[in-house]
Amino acid sequence: MRALLVAIVALTAACSPPAATTTTETPEAPAAPASADAATQALVGVLTPAISAEVGKPVSLHTTTVNVRDEWAYVVADVRNADGSEIDWLTTNLASRYENGAMDTGGSLHALLKNEGGVWVVLEHVIAPTDVAWIDWAATHGVPPDILGLPSN
Repeated sequence: MRALLVAIVALTAACSPPAATTTTETPEAPAAPASADAATQALVGVLTPAISAEVGKPVSLHTTTVNVRDEWAYVVADVRNADGSEIDWLTTNLASRYENGAMDTGGSLHALLKNEGGVWVVLEHVIAPTDVAWIDWAATHGVPPDILGLPSN
């Protein structure tokens, strides 16, 4: 009987939750897969110099959408000054477009890239479009429409 009582006590202790402890550490948020981060960084690395040249000053890109499948990549990003602050479009090469209402005030970038032999190549891009400028990219380049966030026909 005594052996049975010891077994019950041991089983109860093993099945009980551990005593609560107080910790000052904050749990870490789950990290994005390293391969996704590397792909995003590679795409931003290709896009940033091209967009900086078009804007006429150093910029940083803050991605909001990155869709990568097979050899295709579609990137949506906010275009910012190199320090991350908001761009005054009137101080850029795009000032005339901005003044004439040919740019959305949000300043987002939409870009289509293709991996050709291990190198990402920018096929199309548009800065601050006022319409869905990427709607014909699927037909023009043969990219699946869902990568561009468009419905498949």
